[in-house]
Amino acid sequence: MKEIIKITISLTAICVAAALILGAVFAKTEDVRKKNQEKIKEETIQGLLGFGHGKKAPEDLKIFPVQRYVVSEPKATLLGYLVPLKDKGYALVTVDLAGKPLKAIPLKADAAKIADAGTRDAAVKEALPKDAKATYADTVYVANLGDKRLGYVVPGVTQGFKTFVNLMVSLNPDFTVTGIEITKSEEDPGLGDEIKRDYFKNQFKGKTLEILKTLKVVKEPLPTDYLVALDPSKSKATQDQIGQISEKHLKDDIYALTGATISSRAVTNGVKETVRKFVYRFGILADVMKQENVQAAF
Repeated sequence: MKEIIKITISLTAICVAAALILGAVFAKTEDVRKKNQEKIKEETIQGLLGFGHGKKAPEDLKIFPVQRYVVSEPKATLLGYLVPLKDKGYALVTVDLAGKPLKAIPLKADAAKIADAGTRDAAVKEALPKDAKATYADTVYVANLGDKRLGYVVPGVTQGFKTFVNLMVSLNPDFTVTGIEITKSEEDPGLGDEIKRDYFKNQFKGKTLEILKTLKVVKEPLPTDYLVALDPSKSKATQDQIGQISEKHLKDDIYALTGATISSRAVTNGVKETVRKFVYRFGILADVMKQENVQAAF
């Protein structure tokens, strides 16, 4: 009996010690993992804005995150946009689901609080009535170069062939696509996974809002000259030649990847929906900020 008790105590002590060690290792590595994720996201956003592949971002590049929340109240569901202000503060700009402006609520938070998801959520909750619940939805990024609008970077998600595909779309001030990036996917290697390749992603560059409205996927061979412009690293074409070829094919539909039409359609539909929703929501937000005299930092 004594031996059984002794073994039990020893095993318990070992399990407790192992749990403490694993907990400490997880806490340390989790912090590193989050920092690495933030760094990758920052590099992706800057790359989509034209400052990747060794091109250093200028000092006057400013990227402003705007978080969107779904606010549930006893009698209504609202949308809240967390907007950085010129005076370094923040405001939660609320609208109803029909886009009707409601009010701008000042937040007791600084940039450090907003950067952390936990403290940001707490600040939003504190600003709302006690019977309201705020659920984080997503973040879009408004980019300025000095005092001039450079563009936007918008996240999106779409159903792929196997699982969901996460992507980011960059737009110029006129909402024309300037680039896309696939941030997460589990499509089949050598088939659907080709959505990550430049010759596919670059087909979306230059597509305007009007072109996007009717954009579809076609199962046709990719024109040889177009490939030169889509993947210039593999050709000796000059920038002028690339520009001329891109202009020639600007209104082309998206050429499906061989053996991966579903993945091609998934990304195409994802880009279209991401841009459509952003333009609609950002237009409403701009109107509300103007009406409520919200002095946004951007």
